[in-house]
Amino acid sequence: MLNRYRAAIITAIGLVVMGTAGVYLRLKYVQKQEGSQGNNVWRLTYNIGFPVIKEGKIYIALPDNTAQCRIVRESFSHKGIWMDVLRSKRTLGREAVIVPIVGYKQGRFIADFDISLKQDEKLQVPPAKVKLTPEEMAYYLREEEAVQINSPDLFNIISQLKEGKITRSKILERIFDFCSENVVRGGGNAPADALGTLRQGMGTALGRARAMVALCRAERIPARLTTGFFLKIHSDVRPHYWVEVFYKNNWLPYDPENGYAGKLPVAFLPVRRDGIDIVRTPARDAFQAIYSIRHLLPAPTFVFLPDNRFWSVFDLTRLPLNMQEIIALLLLLPLGALITAIFRNVIGIRTFGTFTPALIALCFVQADWRTGALVFFVVLTVGILARLLLNQLKLLMVARLGIILTLVVLCMILAISILDYMNLTPSASAVLLPTVILTMMIERFNITAEEDGLSQAFIVFAGTLGVAICCLLVLGLEGLGRLVLMFPEIQLFNVAALLLIGRYSGYRLTELWRFRDIAHS
Repeated sequence: MLNRYRAAIITAIGLVVMGTAGVYLRLKYVQKQEGSQGNNVWRLTYNIGFPVIKEGKIYIALPDNTAQCRIVRESFSHKGIWMDVLRSKRTLGREAVIVPIVGYKQGRFIADFDISLKQDEKLQVPPAKVKLTPEEMAYYLREEEAVQINSPDLFNIISQLKEGKITRSKILERIFDFCSENVVRGGGNAPADALGTLRQGMGTALGRARAMVALCRAERIPARLTTGFFLKIHSDVRPHYWVEVFYKNNWLPYDPENGYAGKLPVAFLPVRRDGIDIVRTPARDAFQAIYSIRHLLPAPTFVFLPDNRFWSVFDLTRLPLNMQEIIALLLLLPLGALITAIFRNVIGIRTFGTFTPALIALCFVQADWRTGALVFFVVLTVGILARLLLNQLKLLMVARLGIILTLVVLCMILAISILDYMNLTPSASAVLLPTVILTMMIERFNITAEEDGLSQAFIVFAGTLGVAICCLLVLGLEGLGRLVLMFPEIQLFNVAALLLIGRYSGYRLTELWRFRDIAHS
């Protein structure tokens, strides 16, 4: 026994050393990156209202991770609409797809994106090389309503730019110089289409970008518009437009408005490629969009590990955001198991199942605790009463659990619908508790009541609830999920603590209280 105890201690010490080394190396790398990259964080906010919701899908372009920036947090809030986030295969971007909810006449979509820039003062690195199929090549050479390429005026400009012996690289340079220097910026009444801008020698920022796309396509150089935001502090935030030209198997960015050719500052955040609308609706005047940008405090813990190196697999923050949220919850579960183990093995509090308190706590980490608690107790009460009634029918366990599960699901759906009707929650997912946990808790409660009595069942239930609340107080700490996601080595400390608790064979605190009379005699 002594050897096993020593082995557990040695193993725990080894895990602590390994975890400390991992955290130290990661922090050392973060400090190195902080000194060389000057990371800073910006918050981009969408506030889009729909005064009259009409039938049909609405598409809202969303920012995505790039080589120069990373979305470290995002949140969505919506009312009167249902939304889902999808990815476009052609533009490699993200879109929120929105459809109206029956019964609602108005809707609103609010989204916050916290974006960490890799290098604020340097220019973007050109994207990786790609290859276009013949269909894609034809698509980026097409004529559009506002990008006219079959016009004598356009051909005259091209012929002037091609005077003398000239290479393809040189003609691209001349097209950009012409749109940047010869086509001036006009006011709100200036042309916004390519042909009108070229004829007048003046256009809006969108018109100048379209003019460059039209000249490139007329010269058989694939080009597309890109819509995004320039992350800087300004009062009137509007989408910015620039051009991406396909040259030597690369999409190179050009901004005639600001004079950037081939590279852009990392503060340029692309949102939609090959399009100008952040919000695409069946009717253009069916929404009101307000965008805002503000600078947040620097966050040195935002790490950019090189994607082309093997150890980038240990950087969990490079994963998609929706996957990061799930992984962060999974990484919190072992911590909840440690708290439960302390209460069960050291303090001596009984619970329904080993991990039930931690699972209950995780249900409330991402939800509003008031509405979640209401749904939890209503469903649990109905389930326990239904289980007591089912005892009279003497059913087999599988059928009994199936009936309880059905009642739990119906109660949860009804509770969510009532809360949403009362405007207490933005969506059903905010209060959706795992049905399996509730069903098994109801079953375990009744089994304990049958074997040990109803009073003992309530004592175990109170213990389960108390441990779950303690788990929630710890797991719900702001930033804890992000911390374990960025430093997964923390799990080694958790395992070391569990090893020591697993070897604990002394008195539990509750036993000292129960047998206090014997101890004093």
